[in-house]
Amino acid sequence: MAKIFRRSLALLLTLALLAGMFSFVSAAEEREVVPLKEVYAGRFMIGTVMNPRDSGAKLEFIRTHFNALTPENNTKPDNIWNSPGGNPNFSQTDTMVSARKADGFYTIGHALAWHNQSSNWPSPGLTYEEARAQLERYISTIAGHFYADESIRFDAWDVVNEAMRDNPENPTDWRNALRHGDLPIERPAKWYAAYANGGNGWDYVYDAFLFARKYAPNALLNYNDFNDEEIPSKAIAIASMVTELNQRYAEEHPEDPRKLIESIGIQGHYSTRLNTDNLEQVLKIYAATGCRICVTELDVQYNGTVGRTLTEEQQREQAVVYAKLFMLYKKYDQFIDRVTFWGTDDSSNWRSSQRPMIFDVSRNPKEAYWAVVDPEGYLGLGKEAPRLSAVAYDGQELDCSLYDVDINVPEDVSEVEFSAENVIHGYDPSQVQVSVTMEDKKVPCSAKVRIAWADTPESYNEYTVNFGHMTAEWLYDMNYPDTGYRSSVRIRFSDGESKLQLRQSFQGEGGMLNTLAEIDPPEKNGSGVYDVSTFEQLDDDYLHSVTLKKSLLDPEGENLIPARINDFSGPERFYRVADSIEPGKTYIIVSSATGKAFTHKALQPVPAAGNLSDAKAGYEATPVTVKDDVIVGPELIQDNIRFLFLPRESPDAGEYAGGFNLLSLVHGGLIQPFIIWREDVSTPTAGLYSNATIADADLDRAVWYNTGFDPETHETTLFLHSAAKGLTYVLTGNENGFAAQGGSGSIDEYMSLGRVKLYEYVETYTEDTECEHEYEAVITAPTCTEPGYTTHTCIKCGIQYTDERVDALGHDW
Repeated sequence: MAKIFRRSLALLLTLALLAGMFSFVSAAEEREVVPLKEVYAGRFMIGTVMNPRDSGAKLEFIRTHFNALTPENNTKPDNIWNSPGGNPNFSQTDTMVSARKADGFYTIGHALAWHNQSSNWPSPGLTYEEARAQLERYISTIAGHFYADESIRFDAWDVVNEAMRDNPENPTDWRNALRHGDLPIERPAKWYAAYANGGNGWDYVYDAFLFARKYAPNALLNYNDFNDEEIPSKAIAIASMVTELNQRYAEEHPEDPRKLIESIGIQGHYSTRLNTDNLEQVLKIYAATGCRICVTELDVQYNGTVGRTLTEEQQREQAVVYAKLFMLYKKYDQFIDRVTFWGTDDSSNWRSSQRPMIFDVSRNPKEAYWAVVDPEGYLGLGKEAPRLSAVAYDGQELDCSLYDVDINVPEDVSEVEFSAENVIHGYDPSQVQVSVTMEDKKVPCSAKVRIAWADTPESYNEYTVNFGHMTAEWLYDMNYPDTGYRSSVRIRFSDGESKLQLRQSFQGEGGMLNTLAEIDPPEKNGSGVYDVSTFEQLDDDYLHSVTLKKSLLDPEGENLIPARINDFSGPERFYRVADSIEPGKTYIIVSSATGKAFTHKALQPVPAAGNLSDAKAGYEATPVTVKDDVIVGPELIQDNIRFLFLPRESPDAGEYAGGFNLLSLVHGGLIQPFIIWREDVSTPTAGLYSNATIADADLDRAVWYNTGFDPETHETTLFLHSAAKGLTYVLTGNENGFAAQGGSGSIDEYMSLGRVKLYEYVETYTEDTECEHEYEAVITAPTCTEPGYTTHTCIKCGIQYTDERVDALGHDW
């Protein structure tokens, strides 16, 4: 019933959308073109790029619509100072920036530390000390130059650009999520590598911001990145990094009330397949850091081949995405400072062939312009949806700006009463409808709160109010050179009062090593991540000889979360064979025939071998070593052998439901991650490509299905199916690479051509039978005697220990 309801609702929204679009289009020609900066005055700035060649009609157009400008190329390292042995060239940039500052524009410098368009920075072979000095030299020279003259002083800087890998396995472990070493194999971070030669590679990020604050003290400092909208892992890594570095700066520089990293930039290089629900989660993640948010390089390319201009239908499809984006930006406008388009029109964008802007090549408004000016109207939703001010509970009023509210419920309360009377808004009650839905009142529980206009109920905002007792969850922990072995925990539903103790205890033959952190909890109802460290790295040999017990104790000495035991004698995190596909998860695809992994690196052609004839194009194969269904080699897992299985429906699925796009989130030659698709042929062997986007109408050649998993071998077959043409193609690997094989037969005929195993990333811990209490106080006299040993009992929880176990713990009994 729920599915039927959702489908019906989706159909109604679609019909409303189409009606709104067509009625809007018919009236669009009668509407006056309004400056974008005026439309969003009071919400956020509207920006674009500036270039020295901007003049005449184009410059006047920029002055009309925009109030923030970013040099597209002129302040990138290769352009302004391309070699440490040379001298910077400011003349052209100074002229451009001073003129735009005189026009009253807010200006942003872009970018100081970057792995790309920085060919000769840093110099090769530097030590840590030399690299740090060279980074300071670069930033002091460039940022210092513009700060010294108020007529060219930038209001903000993109300080570090694109430092994070696209799809990190452990997102809260931001150090290892950074581009580093050979990760990814395309465009690793040279500043990281230079710093790692005698120091900590990741410290270049902190230093870059530290130097920028020193030499451009007025500027808002921004961290800028891309590809954070598909899955939340990259955004979580970025937020973890920004939060930790800001905490570090606050501790080291208590005299400065500002955050070191004040803003997080979302580049926004999108396509018409963007899932704005994912992007909304990213906005929440970034807003929770307390930083401002900037959309820094927005464009929305149309997928597939287009002509000089988009058709009316293509324009409408693109406009819908822009409308959804700006509805979202308006929804979170209290966190957003700026939305910058990466170009002024279709001819001046770096992806101009896909017509990504809201103005055409003649700078006339496209459908997307009208969608940006009035996103609700364009989508047929009338006016902007009403918002809640707060929700009230137990004498408190809690802000709803993130649309997701956590409320601490005292331990002695087991059920929650919450209704529309708890909702606070500033509207005439006759103008809005407020509804509250709770499936369960027992803690923990949630309430869905919806506020809509009474006359247009389809225009609404929805909030989630979560109720829970103070709780916690363990996060990834690592052995770092700078902070030692660190155990981290996230606290949620804080009571705002209870001081906690976070302990980690390493136990082994050599005795016990303990570290302890006293925690002041987050403010009431809040959440936070806390850690305890040994403050020096532990030797690997030592770690392999001990077990780690992690505990989080409340004021009564009870564990707020069950203690966790880590056994370091075996691997804790690895890729293990999978027996199913979980949508939105990442897998390594290994050919059963060759033991090699499908690799997102093009082969043209794929050399023939085995049952795979020559293919015009395909992908490489990487050897992997598997032991006991676990990948044990290579030690370094490259990003381009890990594929995100993104749920996607085919326009020509036939008998098959669901399906996936295969996405390898690697920053190679193009910033846009392209899905894997087959060429449009009916020959026995088909090439595989990802060098361009594929149109939605052709997605049958890019939506992959799988056969059932063999319960004994764990094998499955990945295949593509085009029902109208009766074509089925299987992902097939040989010793040299991967392509597709098939034809007009059924999957049963081709299944054996491409048996594969999928490997998923897992984290395992050895759970012991130890109780959660401190041993010194709880081991009692023997309760019973059995042949060969005596049993002792914990007086708090009743867990029993043998003589052998108690001896190992080093207790007197």
